[in-house]
Amino acid sequence: MKTSADFTCTGPWGRPDKAVRSRKDGTLAKSGPYLRSAEVARRLAVSGKALRLYEAHGLLRAERTPAGWRVYGPEQIGRLHQVIALKSFGFPLSRIAELLSGGLPDLATFLELHEQVLRQEAKRVDQALRLLSAARAKLAEHGSLSSDDLMNLTKETAMTDKRNDDLAAAYQAVAAKHFSPTDQATLAANGYGGMDKADADWEALYGEATRLMKSGDPSSPEAMDLARRWMGKVFEATGGDPALTRKMRTVARETHEQPAFAAASNSSNDIMDFVGQAYGAAIAVGIMPKPDDAA
Repeated sequence: MKTSADFTCTGPWGRPDKAVRSRKDGTLAKSGPYLRSAEVARRLAVSGKALRLYEAHGLLRAERTPAGWRVYGPEQIGRLHQVIALKSFGFPLSRIAELLSGGLPDLATFLELHEQVLRQEAKRVDQALRLLSAARAKLAEHGSLSSDDLMNLTKETAMTDKRNDDLAAAYQAVAAKHFSPTDQATLAANGYGGMDKADADWEALYGEATRLMKSGDPSSPEAMDLARRWMGKVFEATGGDPALTRKMRTVARETHEQPAFAAASNSSNDIMDFVGQAYGAAIAVGIMPKPDDAA
């Protein structure tokens, strides 16, 4: 006979599996079907590695069957939906943890910044689509395109390609000087693609920093909160490794000094300096601990 500490686990094909027991005190927050990790990964289109990473960041908590299988109940599956949704907005896992814990009152503001970044990109895409649509219509009507039409299309494509190429070349040249293959592997494993890769979360932080810099007060509560989130994203990429964090800072500063990158990027050393001052202010008032030799 099952006890109140037993519950049903749904197997890989939705059929009832053998009873499993909570790994703590045997009690459950809610009743309902429990899914093995493989089934959750399949249904929500995430990898098993991602589930374990979310657990490591405290975003999920799996139960265990007597045989040691990891399973997720309705509450955790619902939470996983929230994690996936926030991650699709570009939030780092550390930020998602704060948002889900209810510790941040500024979710609306942060989402607004993300919306601004996406709208800027949408404008560029919309312009490109209008040019393509007009070219197709003219081609259908006249059977050919003028030199001006072709030049406009080529210019739009070339501008996008050149911007991406310039960012990649400038960053990769500097990164190769400072990051070892092991460093690169660590950063990639932690989800950091590099300064040359599009990242809505970083773009939102740059935009917020630019706005706060106009006030000129890095010790304001808003600036210190920005620094806390900024450094949280840095530490997420470096795993909190002080040496790798220093390298990341050096690479960023040298990359910003590359004319090609500076012309195409929204980030700058001025922004880094402002965030650094805000970070120092946050440490001084106890909002953030000072990592050993990290920043």
